[in-house]
Amino acid sequence: MDAMTINAESEHSAASQIIAAGKSVRAGTATSSKGLLYMIEVLENAAGAGVPAGIFIGNRATGAPINIWADNTDAYAMRDSGAIQLFASDAQSALDNVIQGYRIAEDMKVRLPFSVNLRGFTGTHAYEGVEIPDQKAVDSLLPSYVPLYSLFAPDKPVTYGAMLSAYPYRRHKRNQMEILRQSAAVAQKVGKEFGKNFGRAYGLFDWIGDPKADLVIALMGESASPGEVVVRHLQGREGIPGVALLKIRLFSPFPAREIAEALAKAKTKTVVVLDEGLQHGAVFPPLAQRLTTAVHLHLEGKGPRIASVIGGLGGSEVRQEHFQLMFALADNIAAGKAVRTEPYWLDIDEDPIFCENEAQVSPKLLKKWGEVWRRHERKEKYFAPIAADTHEIRIYSRAGQGAITSAVGFTGAGILSGHQLLTVPAFGSERRGAIITTDTLINLNKDKKVRSFNRAWNAVVLYDDTILYSPEHQVLDGLKEGGVLLVNTANLTTKKIRQILNASESRVRVFTVNANEIAHRIGLKHINMTMLGAFHKAYQEIPFDVAQTYYEMNVPRPRDASMEAIRQGFAQTTDQVSIKPKKESRLVTTQEFLDWRPDDHAMENWPSAVEEYQHG
Repeated sequence: MDAMTINAESEHSAASQIIAAGKSVRAGTATSSKGLLYMIEVLENAAGAGVPAGIFIGNRATGAPINIWADNTDAYAMRDSGAIQLFASDAQSALDNVIQGYRIAEDMKVRLPFSVNLRGFTGTHAYEGVEIPDQKAVDSLLPSYVPLYSLFAPDKPVTYGAMLSAYPYRRHKRNQMEILRQSAAVAQKVGKEFGKNFGRAYGLFDWIGDPKADLVIALMGESASPGEVVVRHLQGREGIPGVALLKIRLFSPFPAREIAEALAKAKTKTVVVLDEGLQHGAVFPPLAQRLTTAVHLHLEGKGPRIASVIGGLGGSEVRQEHFQLMFALADNIAAGKAVRTEPYWLDIDEDPIFCENEAQVSPKLLKKWGEVWRRHERKEKYFAPIAADTHEIRIYSRAGQGAITSAVGFTGAGILSGHQLLTVPAFGSERRGAIITTDTLINLNKDKKVRSFNRAWNAVVLYDDTILYSPEHQVLDGLKEGGVLLVNTANLTTKKIRQILNASESRVRVFTVNANEIAHRIGLKHINMTMLGAFHKAYQEIPFDVAQTYYEMNVPRPRDASMEAIRQGFAQTTDQVSIKPKKESRLVTTQEFLDWRPDDHAMENWPSAVEEYQHG
């Protein structure tokens, strides 16, 4: 790629630079959260000047209070900037939308900026398989950039950012809004053409589930994945009407007529709209408000009833049970029962969707919505357990031990072996030495894509045996009966680990490896490659021989040493009581030791058993 990067000193400058560059070349930048808010001042200039630049956004909360994790509030804040807004649900659709975004934005009928949105961290920092399209095929869909009026053209000088008086200004703005509306048709055309070229077609939205669904949940982005699992689970079950997801890809311009027609065609009775962001002071948050307007204008009061739900804020996980709740809510509303005229909330104990314990509910809310709560039934038929067709792995490590690197390697090896894998590290305000988690999902059903964790672990890995004593990290929580526990330890036998956890052999299969000693002997500073090999011994779903083929090409340098660590980790991992504890003397815990291993919370609550070992 013939490209140039500019290191801007702020997001405001970065947005200004792509506007300037976008008059002559294809330009783009990336941001999130407060950085996007800082850009908004100049984004209207890009739309008003017809500059088809791209903005790639990892959607994150905007605070206050301070929160760095995911929600859509930042994207909602730019909805009036005049840019096209596309929402992706995974890494593949993010890449595909970037390619299509430039093609849509650069169309001569459009010439507007665009953004591609992907949920922060769980989307932007996840590791999964992506099909990289052939360069020639992309070039055929997205030809070379054609500048209309180059900024750097002395022979044909033009003025950008001119001042307009009232009459030309209002005509300009009317035309700008009309062009944005017309871009929806271009987006649909490009999405179909992309499908012909690459086998993955895109529309303005996806209807997932029963074509004649009575109950529909509308949302955008990555959180649709657990919803897809629930839709498949509920379809065809006795006593449950048709259910579907309305996964909206194009948020701006909003495809109001097309969505209203789809709901009318399905004869949908109720739509529950899940917003993962806020619009302070409005009746409903932005997605629910736009969808309600679409139904009102295009179906003239004959459309479905609509309820608004807010969830997924500040990194809150939208889980499968949340969709079971929302479909149960939709069923009650479809039966003619009263519905709140303001949003419901997920995971707020004092303001639940179904009130099963009035003593837990806020008295003010009980007075306001008590009658609505009392008329609604939870309807247990929606909450039947969902059989998992995935395996899930959790790694507990300390920041700086390289667990993410090893998990990413395992993900690549699993993809090479023909599986779909997803690895999602947990990021936050931790510092070096703090306990962190890294989760991996293995999809065992190759016919469908699953990106939704059940938090039911088939295997748990501990990079540090002192984590066994952490009161904040109960390592058996969520581990399936008979699941695998792999522990890096120099002193603890499998029997001792069971005693610490008060777990029987039928409860957990314990494996141990002395990864520190192996890595030190080989001359590596990190234990992650040793633990990677050890994990293949404890958990054999991904064949070790296939995995080694991938590792030989991709392990960190020095590669020979890394491969030796993987092999020895595999060879020396055992589930037998084979460690002979060395004679040891215990020292009182030092402040230096605690500083090196800070937990997420105050260390004063740690048990006295957390002591440094000095081997004799």
